Amino acid sequence: MLRPAAGTHPTVACHLKSRSLGKGHHLPVVDITPNPAGPPAICRNESLTFARDVGIRYWQELDHGLAPWVHHYFRLRNRVEHFNGYAKDQEAIERSRTRRIRGIATQALLLAFQIAHANQRKLAAWLSTLPTEAQPARRRPSNRNKPKNPRDWTPKGHLPAPSPES
Repeated sequence: MLRPAAGTHPTVACHLKSRSLGKGHHLPVVDITPNPAGPPAICRNESLTFARDVGIRYWQELDHGLAPWVHHYFRLRNRVEHFNGYAKDQEAIERSRTRRIRGIATQALLLAFQIAHANQRKLAAWLSTLPTEAQPARRRPSNRNKPKNPRDWTPKGHLPAPSPES
């Protein structure tokens, strides 16, 4: 972790770290008056290193940016984005004008109801595909359009006009 006076975006200004000066007049300036211990640690070092077992506040089991993290993160992220798209398509959650009531708190409450309803719809659709005693498991129909054969059509203007003889 970077010290407050180090890096490209320091949060304090120190006269011993010239990069931290001139970054903004709003930054607090560290007092570097002479003392027996030397200048403050904020101005002496560039960074701090913590061991994993010290207990960093936001410790993660998977190291950020490595292959296992990417594998798990993108799977979860795609799931979230898929549900957001589903809720926007099925429940129209982005259209606040359809919720005819004033106030941010009431809009948020109604939005929560819409998201819960979208979740129930997804669960009901999934439950309908499970096997029962009366019928086997079934696949839901695909929402995708079937691809067209590119040989069945030709863009206008790319074929010569038919001759009168033929």
